[in-house]
Amino acid sequence: MNFIRSFLFWLFINVWGTIIPIIYSPAFILKNSKLADHGAKVWAVVGLWVLKKLCKVEYEFVGLEKLPKEGCIIACKHQSMWETIVMHLVFRRPVYAFKKELLKIPFYGWYLRVMSGIVVDRDGGMSALKDLIKQTKKYLAKNQTIILFPQGTRVPVGAPSSEYPYQAGVTALYLACGVKVVPAALNSGVFWPKKGMLKNPGKIILEFLDPIEPGLSKQEFSAKLEEVIEKRSAELSA
Repeated sequence: MNFIRSFLFWLFINVWGTIIPIIYSPAFILKNSKLADHGAKVWAVVGLWVLKKLCKVEYEFVGLEKLPKEGCIIACKHQSMWETIVMHLVFRRPVYAFKKELLKIPFYGWYLRVMSGIVVDRDGGMSALKDLIKQTKKYLAKNQTIILFPQGTRVPVGAPSSEYPYQAGVTALYLACGVKVVPAALNSGVFWPKKGMLKNPGKIILEFLDPIEPGLSKQEFSAKLEEVIEKRSAELSA
């Protein structure tokens, strides 16, 4: 039964991801990012509601009171597809950073070109890093929240950060943009594993930790960010 429920959800979320770009097709014509962002929020709200009803996967937000009122950077642990959806429920117009290869996906990639988002070229070297900083500053100036996954990929529950190291991008943005970085820990991989289709019933917890204020050195920031995210994520996953 769990497999059937999981398969039905997989089928739904993919079909729903095709329907939304059709419904919000005026966003393509008008090149309206606000309209596209609204479509992404509708996709997320409905998608997580279906996940709850079909697969019995619920969620809870902890530490919302710690979120700055001004634009900031959220550095979130990445264990599943869930966190690429849920930030639309927390923030008004979140700006995800995503690898440029996603732009090639039919419908989904086309939609990414219109909505708020930061395209990351992981093989672009220093020029790509400069472009990342430029894009981030543009959205921060509009008081939008940036969502980053510091390890750059989904990480299996329990996998050490030595296997999935924290990337330099988030540290570069912290130093260049002078804004607060909010670490976020979670246990989504327990219920929505990186591999396979099965979803395990239970409650995903997304916890926002104390913001890291500007002013730390490169080494101080990167060490602190990794320590707090890894420690709390391990506790939640246990």
